[in-house]
Amino acid sequence: MIRTFLMSMFIYCVVSLPFYMSMRYLYMRKRKIMWPRELVMLLFFLYSVSIFSQTIIPDFYIVNGQIVLDTASPYMRGNFMPLQTIHLYYDLLNSPLSNIAFYNLAGNIILFIPFGFFIPLLFKKCRGWLRMHVVALGIPLFIECTQYFIGRSIDVDDVLLNAIAIIIGFILYKILQRLRKN
Repeated sequence: MIRTFLMSMFIYCVVSLPFYMSMRYLYMRKRKIMWPRELVMLLFFLYSVSIFSQTIIPDFYIVNGQIVLDTASPYMRGNFMPLQTIHLYYDLLNSPLSNIAFYNLAGNIILFIPFGFFIPLLFKKCRGWLRMHVVALGIPLFIECTQYFIGRSIDVDDVLLNAIAIIIGFILYKILQRLRKN
């Protein structure tokens, strides 16, 4: 399961990399290049492509040379009750379905921590607590709203877990900044 996700992420990164490099070259050709920042930008781009490839891009398959989007997922569901899914997965942690529960809970947190680190590192305007809270809520809301329109499941608990993860990443950023100053 994880291997399939990683392979899919890798393919999307490889396909999008030439586009990124071309656009970045055009943007930077008359500017002074700061290589450490460019490396961090590249890592942030690849990370974002990886996350969005698994959350926003609908499932598709190719039939007779044409791409067919699968927007009629049999697993489409919506949860608008806060903590309902989290509670369900927590209860499943001691059952035969514990792997699924763990991957969903941990995945929703671990996968989004880098947003909280990369965004303030790259964008000075996002280094304050208030703006990062807006970003921490905005990114998961954008993803869940987009999922609604492409036929994927939507869950308010995903927004909560992702937002918490982004704030954790921001706290890590703040800690590293403080250590760097000392």
